[in-house]
Amino acid sequence: MRRALVVVALILTAGLLAQTHAAESQLTFVEYRGQRFDLSKAYDDFHDYKDDQGNLTPAQIQRAESLMRSAKFGPQFKTSGELNAALAALEFPGYGLFYANQLGAHVDPKLELVYVEVPVRNLNRYIALERQVDGSLLVVADFVAAAEPEIVRVKRGASGSLKFHQQNGNVVVPVHR
Repeated sequence: MRRALVVVALILTAGLLAQTHAAESQLTFVEYRGQRFDLSKAYDDFHDYKDDQGNLTPAQIQRAESLMRSAKFGPQFKTSGELNAALAALEFPGYGLFYANQLGAHVDPKLELVYVEVPVRNLNRYIALERQVDGSLLVVADFVAAAEPEIVRVKRGASGSLKFHQQNGNVVVPVHR
């Protein structure tokens, strides 16, 4: 009898420890720009979090958008490594970061277009960069616009102004942040 009680106690203790460990390993918040963002619920892993459209509460979505809009970016990067690090810091955890990969392309070989998704808002923060003579990249435009239809290309017009094109071919006039 005593041995049976010890076995039951060990089983109960192991079960409690397993539950405690599972609760501790769940994802309940993410950090962005030095701030904590509590999630709308606990997730078993990062993959589950990033695939859930409802992963942030409305208040957290507004905070994230505000931080993304106000975050300083650039104005110049000496190397593509510096640019990549700055973009990684701008990207909200679990949301997208995209390059149009225009550098060296025939449309305008000096320009590059990148953007990061603003969580849940159907908005992107678009950044156009221009390769300088010394090889550095200069931010020449930085704005927030609708994610659909997505802006996929930037080129200089005849007057030297930047022209942003959506997937459907329409030209977008950016409104700054």
